[in-house]
Amino acid sequence: MKQSLVTRHLSLVTPLAAFFILHSSFCIAAAAEAAAEQEGVQLWEGGPFWADRNVGAEEPWEAGYYFWWGDTVGYKWENGKWAASDGSTNDFSFAKKVDYIPTFGISAAEARRQGWTTEENRTAPKHDAARVHWGGEWRIPTRQELIDLSYNKCDWIKAETNGVKGFVVRGRGDYANASIFVPFAGFANYKKRDLWGKYGHFYASDPRMDQVPGIWRLTYGSNRYVFYHWDRFTGMSVRPVRGDPGPFVRHGYAAGMENKDAEIKPSRPGCAPEEIFVPAPGEPAAQKGVRLWEGGPLWADRNVGAEKPSDYGWFFAWGSTRGYVYDWKIRHWASVDGTDPRAGFDQSHATSFGKDSENLRNEGLTTADDVLAPEHDAARANWGGPWRMPTKQEMEDLRDKCDWTWTTNGVKGFVVRGRDDYADAAIFLPATGFGIEEKWWARESGGYLWSSGPYLEGPNADCSWRLHFTSRGIGTDYCWDRHIGTPARPVRD
Repeated sequence: MKQSLVTRHLSLVTPLAAFFILHSSFCIAAAAEAAAEQEGVQLWEGGPFWADRNVGAEEPWEAGYYFWWGDTVGYKWENGKWAASDGSTNDFSFAKKVDYIPTFGISAAEARRQGWTTEENRTAPKHDAARVHWGGEWRIPTRQELIDLSYNKCDWIKAETNGVKGFVVRGRGDYANASIFVPFAGFANYKKRDLWGKYGHFYASDPRMDQVPGIWRLTYGSNRYVFYHWDRFTGMSVRPVRGDPGPFVRHGYAAGMENKDAEIKPSRPGCAPEEIFVPAPGEPAAQKGVRLWEGGPLWADRNVGAEKPSDYGWFFAWGSTRGYVYDWKIRHWASVDGTDPRAGFDQSHATSFGKDSENLRNEGLTTADDVLAPEHDAARANWGGPWRMPTKQEMEDLRDKCDWTWTTNGVKGFVVRGRDDYADAAIFLPATGFGIEEKWWARESGGYLWSSGPYLEGPNADCSWRLHFTSRGIGTDYCWDRHIGTPARPVRD
């Protein structure tokens, strides 16, 4: 197998020596291998083969071309201007103009209809900058490949190569001698190049699956994040990969409902006001719990942070125990303990984001049984005692063993009632919506509750199970990104 020049150079020295070399400026003297003729560098078992340079770069440390998402022309920063790779212009602007950046502002569904993406929600080959410029099997990496590169499979070492700052990204175990260099290329913003030498960015091939016209991308600098909220007119580097992209999985808050899978249980017609569950006077049911089926757990009658069953309560990132409420005055989320008064549900608020099951266990976020550890369980940490967040199975049983009745009386949501011997037992689940970054989405139209379990059965390292419901259906879904702000409903055994 061929290796990149960086890899060949480092394989001649011990890992310790390589570490010190990579923290100083060094020159790779060998002749550059033609980019499109590379075989690429495999950094983990079963992973794709990564190119050693960006599209448009002649050397691994060069920035190469910058592309808006869906662009295959590419633009280089020359003499303080953006020059097209095909010579069509030397004064391009990465601006919000739908006439020459047509992917800006369209949803994922519209992108599929217009042919920008495939049915698998990945950039179509004719709009894939890696495929168009390099040919063969080269392509833009998927969101999951960027997540594995940045969180699960590789070590990142800050380095400076030929005067260019960036990271050496090195495999682990049997792949410890395999590495690539990713420069701090910054990004293209209108007619400027911003943050060159401080940050780097790579587009993924996957747009967001909902109506918000964002795109997934990797950002690396002082920290590493795989974000979706990024405007498609922004110019970024493209790092080609080749190999099987893996199974297609829908991501985001609309995933379960959009698929209309068998997991969606139709709801009953709207109920009359007198059917709404009202707790009996005296001790709140939250203190003792409500059993809804034989052998089931005791369900609290309210969410964590709620003063009564109809309140929304606090919102949490998965694995976080700090609750947030929405502050309408500043239109941001604010922590209830006052330590984070102007926040957004992004990856900085979810230490669990991007971590696969092994990393979650190794870092103590989950137990050996693959459920949230007590100190990272929002129900246990805030209510104490035997309270905990429900498991995936308990959420599925809640969906299947109870009758769900939608109500719009006062607070929209579901009355969830047991059956037969448990027909007098019920809880109310308000349609709370959820938080993403600084926004509050789907309030009064959908409800969401975290489970204690991460997704374990496939490639989605950043997903955890949740319950979701709207007036048209109830379902469980694993494809729920852990940085999203969602309420927690406690249960106890």
